[in-house]
Amino acid sequence: MGSSKLVCVIAAINGDEIQILGHAHKESKGIDSSAISDMRLAQKSITSVVSEAERMAGFNIDKLLIGISGSQVSSVRKEVGAKIASDVVRTSDINNLAERIRGEFRKNNREILHLIPLQYRLDDSNSVANPRYMSGEKLYARFHIVSTSQTTIKNIENCFKRCQLSVSSYVVEPYASGLSCLSENEMNLGVMTIDIGYNSTSFAIIVEGRMVYVGSCGIGGYHITKDISTIFGVSFETAEKIKNLNSSLLISPIEEKEIIKYRVSDGIDESGMVKVTRVEMCEIIRFRLEEIFESIKEILQQKNLQINLLSSVVLTGGVAVTIGVDKLAQEIFGKNVRIGYPNKIDDLPSELVNQSHSCALGMLVFLQNLYLKEKIKDGFESKDNWFRRLVEKLAAM
Repeated sequence: MGSSKLVCVIAAINGDEIQILGHAHKESKGIDSSAISDMRLAQKSITSVVSEAERMAGFNIDKLLIGISGSQVSSVRKEVGAKIASDVVRTSDINNLAERIRGEFRKNNREILHLIPLQYRLDDSNSVANPRYMSGEKLYARFHIVSTSQTTIKNIENCFKRCQLSVSSYVVEPYASGLSCLSENEMNLGVMTIDIGYNSTSFAIIVEGRMVYVGSCGIGGYHITKDISTIFGVSFETAEKIKNLNSSLLISPIEEKEIIKYRVSDGIDESGMVKVTRVEMCEIIRFRLEEIFESIKEILQQKNLQINLLSSVVLTGGVAVTIGVDKLAQEIFGKNVRIGYPNKIDDLPSELVNQSHSCALGMLVFLQNLYLKEKIKDGFESKDNWFRRLVEKLAAM
């Protein structure tokens, strides 16, 4: 649910296989970075994109997994402890700690999207990976908690209810984007995914296979277009077309003097033409992208998150199509940087194989992972077993 685009993907998940059954994308109206800004417009947009995906799939859906922008969430770590109920640690002891945190956040009008265990310890011992069936007096757990406002969630669910749909669960978008394009090695060594959106840019840090931080900055592709519109005195729509046709930070010496011309009004002379050198266009785009990366770097420093501990950075989102954006990010972060393409699903329709669909496809991988966790009875991210029921229903078709 982005500010510029809505994407709906319907798939059947069977073990390690994900089969795309239907998909659609539409212009987003009445939605601002996953939050509802106009109920009637949002309802119309959602109904349109879901209906088109349903027509392709050949059946109707009634429940959805929704992506929430990183700009709508907070990311904190919290440690809680409690006495062990019996002689050894049971799953119920761990669940009790998780419920204590959920209750605390509910009192503060926050809805938890992800509750991820980072480490456990017993009494005064060092951290342990899995405390189950171990002995002690008191169990402590440190969680990474990603939450959003209950008001945001209520308005999203009210909107979908008006569309005759219900929301089963949520996933934060930059994490989902990473799941679609990161290798297992990258996720274990430490990686930051940066999802450059329309109104904002979200990022997630994943270490040892777990998301340890989510953040955002309020700059995105919209601001690049706005700069072009303001500087050259053209409409926003014209500026967007100029940007899309000339999104490159790499210019050869021959191209430096090249003039970009774009007709903005009728006429046979050049009075209705926008003229700008390729160097000027490159500088406008570069300035905003530098601002995005520098803002993220500053946030990491403020949160005492050491980027030198990460092995790489992966860029996704529509703006990641800009030629040379990976080189610019590499200069600023001092890390290996690559563009992330969705690669976890076989036989993808060609129109989905691009950076702007990484989030939607990563949500399917998230769903698949939760189903596998449900089967082995391990994990705290799902509220109930709707994933298993949904998957079994689709697999039976």
